[in-house]
Amino acid sequence: APLWGNRLMQFQLNGQELDAAKDDSGDPDFEKEFGDDGKGFVPAKSGTYRFEVPKEITDVQFLSFMTAGAENYDMTVHNVRFDVWPEEDLRPRPYLIRYNRLGYLTNQPQPVILEWQEDLNAQELPLTIRQASHGERVETVSRTLVSADAGLAITPIELELSEPDYNTLIIPETVKRTEHTSALVRTRTSLDEYEKQRDLALGAFHWFDMRTYPGAHEQDRQATLYGHDKTLDVYGGWYDAGDYGRYSVNGAWSVMVMLMSYVAAEDAFPAEITPLTRTDAERPALLDLVLPELEFLLKMQRDDGAVYHKVSSRDWPLLTTSPQQDQDARFVMPISSTATADVGAVMNLAAYLFAQTGRDADAEWAERFAQAADRAGDFLANHPERIMVADRYDGAEYGGPYTDSDDSDERLLYAVSRMWRGEPLDVSTYQSLLQRADEPRFGDQTPDWMNVNFLAVFNALMASESPEQSSTLLKVVEQEFSRLLNVQQQDPYGLMIAGTEDEFDWGSNGVIATMGTQLMWLHSLTGEQDYRDAAYRMSHWFFGLNPHGLNFTTGASRFNVRHPHFRPLVSQAAPQPYGLLAGGPNSVALKGDQVAASVSNKAPMQVYVDHQESWATNEVAINWQAAWSSYLALLVNAF
Repeated sequence: APLWGNRLMQFQLNGQELDAAKDDSGDPDFEKEFGDDGKGFVPAKSGTYRFEVPKEITDVQFLSFMTAGAENYDMTVHNVRFDVWPEEDLRPRPYLIRYNRLGYLTNQPQPVILEWQEDLNAQELPLTIRQASHGERVETVSRTLVSADAGLAITPIELELSEPDYNTLIIPETVKRTEHTSALVRTRTSLDEYEKQRDLALGAFHWFDMRTYPGAHEQDRQATLYGHDKTLDVYGGWYDAGDYGRYSVNGAWSVMVMLMSYVAAEDAFPAEITPLTRTDAERPALLDLVLPELEFLLKMQRDDGAVYHKVSSRDWPLLTTSPQQDQDARFVMPISSTATADVGAVMNLAAYLFAQTGRDADAEWAERFAQAADRAGDFLANHPERIMVADRYDGAEYGGPYTDSDDSDERLLYAVSRMWRGEPLDVSTYQSLLQRADEPRFGDQTPDWMNVNFLAVFNALMASESPEQSSTLLKVVEQEFSRLLNVQQQDPYGLMIAGTEDEFDWGSNGVIATMGTQLMWLHSLTGEQDYRDAAYRMSHWFFGLNPHGLNFTTGASRFNVRHPHFRPLVSQAAPQPYGLLAGGPNSVALKGDQVAASVSNKAPMQVYVDHQESWATNEVAINWQAAWSSYLALLVNAF
């Protein structure tokens, strides 16, 4: 392609376009060439180019270069150097007050966190809490602790405001090193704002749905079975995450979490979900939402019951590639025992729920799901060995691996899921459940797609028709959650688990949302308010009570995630996908993410960047979205 005028590349630092440096006379070193969109480009001429770096950029994170679409041109950037003139930083800085930007219920604890300036010697500060309609009070806050997770000196504050109001938190300037700081905090009597977030979270599945993008990935109707001269029709369902792969393990996990939440409280889910491409307007909206993914999973099953692990292209498409533009060949990859067990399990639950609607159309689906579940069970029984795909084939990834070194938890989940079809637990399965439930975190490192003991445990509790078995199992489960509640009470951010041990895993926000969902499942099983209240306490993290002050979902506010790693958005195929949950801080595995690498030396909670190139911290995914939407739906319904 020809060069666009004389425009070669746009130079950016931390995502910000830089101005040309000026000489002593104030003249720029070079003149930029500007496109119709106002972007300034370096001329297509070899040379040395100097740029001015604003003082405000104190943390150099990444350099980037946006070309003007030319092809068959060679460009080399080398000898990048920063010249810095140090000066004492005398700029006053605000205190950072972290709080739930949606507000707090008046009859619940109202945690706020004050972050202290590192170089401020003061140990106490006055805090004014001014209510618009109910007066004000002044209290002294003391520097109390350093959070290892946040890497910050913080003071947790409880507001204890009992009236709905607009409340201003005020901290005055201190020795001219800090600015007068204020924050407007709402106190409310209902979770109306949460209900809006619930609706956005459920509606966000529209942007994962292949049907949203007409003409996209039509090649999936004739996807090549890897290693065979055969094609399969596997069109349909949800894109998994920021890419266009679809994975049986993660798809089954996502639907399972949502359907279990539907069992826990059917009325927690709205009668209508918007936007949603309806398959049948008379079907309950939540069931209609998950049906395309269930149908896709049916297509991924072989005649003998085994389930193919995933469908994907050989290589990752460019981030700017829209669904319709991605014309790469698609491959159905080999079977796995984990995919077979997960899909079989969710088919058992789906068969139960679709049969409950009393509609003939749903009864037909229920029968198909039941047959698929039975075939999966037969395959697992005939193949007790672990069957797993490779991380790579012919040197390529073919999408995310979703590999698993242990399939015993998936097999346990399948065995337990037979209860939805009226089969009682056998003694061996029940003893395995009790053993797993008695382990920390039920034997799961984290509650995610790879670790599904928690799903087996809660399926057993929800589906059990044996009061004796369920009572004994519930007692063991509550003992573990008693421990987790104690962990939460000691955490200033209200968290229990965000990853393996004390780390924040890839998709830590999904882990936290899954813990919130489990608390709400337990609340529905026991009626105990402590579980509901703990789930509410945890929710503040997502809406601003975090070291970034962010609402971790996409939205219109400057406090929302604005640049998720999501190809339909980056390519402008999805114009405003609000309600998507970002993966969140990731202190464990960046996997080549250079944007997040710039903050990888920070404390776990701070290893996060709202940037479209940060797949390790800012990607979106159906499993996190499933947990998030379920968590919000159950929480709103419980208040």
